[in-house]
Amino acid sequence: MSTLETAPAAEIQENRVEVPVKKARIASIDAFRGFTVLSMIFVIQVAGYTNLPFMGSWFGSTPVSQFHHAGDGIGNVTGVGLTFTDLVAPFFVFIVGMVLPLSMRKRGGEFWKHVGTRTLLLIALGILYISLILNLSYWWGILQAIGIAYFMGASLMLLKPGWRWVLVILIGTFHQFMSIIFPWWLQLGDPSKPFLTITNLAGDPLRPLTVHCTPWASISYGLITVIGTFLGEAVLTREPRKIITQALIMGTVLCTAGYLLHIYHWPLFAMNKPNVSPSYAVFTSGVASFTFLIFYLVMDFWKIQKWAWPFMVFGSNALLGYFLQPIVRVFTTALGFKPFFSNHSGWDGMLFGLIWTALIWVVLLWCNKRKIYWKI
Repeated sequence: MSTLETAPAAEIQENRVEVPVKKARIASIDAFRGFTVLSMIFVIQVAGYTNLPFMGSWFGSTPVSQFHHAGDGIGNVTGVGLTFTDLVAPFFVFIVGMVLPLSMRKRGGEFWKHVGTRTLLLIALGILYISLILNLSYWWGILQAIGIAYFMGASLMLLKPGWRWVLVILIGTFHQFMSIIFPWWLQLGDPSKPFLTITNLAGDPLRPLTVHCTPWASISYGLITVIGTFLGEAVLTREPRKIITQALIMGTVLCTAGYLLHIYHWPLFAMNKPNVSPSYAVFTSGVASFTFLIFYLVMDFWKIQKWAWPFMVFGSNALLGYFLQPIVRVFTTALGFKPFFSNHSGWDGMLFGLIWTALIWVVLLWCNKRKIYWKI
């Protein structure tokens, strides 16, 4: 072949520009997130229903349904125990931790600006969300706790994994120490008095800070977020063997450690959602690892994905799905449907919980198809 024939090809080869290939999303993360949001909407709706199925004593609780918090059991003044409902909040913050390594790589130098903005927005939106339901005040709820947990998880990404594990142990130990020594760490205000709100200025000014947990007890949710970053770093490699191994090891070690803390240091270290106890944080992180592993194996390893489409509707627009609850409730109440969703029990309550969840799902699907997303 002559030089004249090869020159154009060589020139093309030299001038070729490598176009980065956009990697496909990890479907199992969106599905896991969607499953968590769907579960949250369902258990919030059935929280006021009575005699729900699957009653029992769960991890030391008094008899209670799996679809109520363990602390809702009759006579369970301590809040000890664990039900399916108690897994929803930890799953949410665990997923927040999982996506942090992916977000850090994607955003580059803009990552820390995004962290600061998102933290403040989560806290502000949390106050707004509860105020829409419980009257205006400075409520401390789950979104605010997620904001603190998110900031902790992001900040500790500056450390190497070994040091992060050390801090997980130290945070858990500190939280437990403070819980035992100082009553104000977990309880604020006078429970015999009403909450301070704009319509009740005579209420206790400290009680709004204890709706979900005290602001400082949120560090235990931060512990869960930090744990989630370890699995997120494995996901970042996109190596199935590494992801599966990491999820298996984390699930086994964390569930074992959390359960041992629960049973051998009763009742001080028992699993307790209201207090976000270390045993609760560690054990639920292990359950979250196993749950993600199931989604990953089915959806990303075996590529069986169509079944999870209902979850993906929630997973791709989680924040809007969360905020649709009070919005849809206002409309259904105005249209006279409030009695339809009220005063149910048993399997009947489960059915109406599913109907309500399906209603939110349909509205969110409509939003998704019109590209109405709410992300921060």
